[in-house]
Amino acid sequence: MVNEINFTRLGQANLSGEAQALFKDQFCPELLTQFDVKRVAKNYVRSKKITKGKSASFPILGRTGAKYFTVGDAPLLGNQTIAHNEITINLDPFLVSDILIHDLDEKMQEYDDRAEIVTEMARALANTEDKQILQVGVLAARSESFIKDGEGGSVLKCGADVATDGAKLAAALFTANVELDNKFVPEEDRTLFIRPLQYALLAQYINVIDKNIGGGSYELGTTGKIDKTTLIKTPHLPNTNIVQEEGTKPNNIYYGDFSNTVGLLMNRQAVGTVSRQGLITEVDWKLELLSHLIVTRILQGHGILRPEAAVEISKEEAV
Repeated sequence: MVNEINFTRLGQANLSGEAQALFKDQFCPELLTQFDVKRVAKNYVRSKKITKGKSASFPILGRTGAKYFTVGDAPLLGNQTIAHNEITINLDPFLVSDILIHDLDEKMQEYDDRAEIVTEMARALANTEDKQILQVGVLAARSESFIKDGEGGSVLKCGADVATDGAKLAAALFTANVELDNKFVPEEDRTLFIRPLQYALLAQYINVIDKNIGGGSYELGTTGKIDKTTLIKTPHLPNTNIVQEEGTKPNNIYYGDFSNTVGLLMNRQAVGTVSRQGLITEVDWKLELLSHLIVTRILQGHGILRPEAAVEISKEEAV
């Protein structure tokens, strides 16, 4: 009679059920934390979560006027109009990050690098999300209005020096805010996204530091707010000609020539995000490969809502 062999499965909960159950439970919180830490742009756009379907609609309204009304005037019949429209943002295919870890490597490894793997997977998803949102933001600044007789986005052509001169970049931000003011875009929730080099130029620009009430510091390399605008330093602001990769089929547009983009100023109404499924992590044992397959995925999409709420600062020369 063959003696029964009882394995102690490290990933099994209470000696029963799926052998990988605890591995998943331990892995997910780490990944979720890293994902939220790394993502930046989604905090500054409109977001909508759906529980079914393949898209979400965002209503947008134009502006209306006002008039005086005195005794003897014709009755008020609601003759003034306000334009309505609806923007649909589609879900893209699953955004995934997948890692295959061979069992032999795990057995021979002298330390546990799971935390590093989790960090890299979270960074991959969060970085792609940030890039897509900022690409949509720049495209919004180049777009026409979706509202009848409405105003589109703005592109400030400031010349090449705006990318290398902190004073000119700061002046461009003030001009960009005037663009938004003239289009009645609320002062609240305005954010300037710039790359690390341009952020450093502003942090070294002594006039910004001296006059900044929002906490700018030359010592700490920070700018605080400028012209009531929050500055976000990110390497994900596009700066190349991005074309759709062969074989990828997103349902929203993220592509364009961003070679001249230096900064993006936008109110949170400029871009919308629809999410069908948050971050999911699954671990599967592949016997035929003697490996663990770790897959993380998220289901969402991004699109333009109100172009007038976005301004691109460009190093293109003004004509």
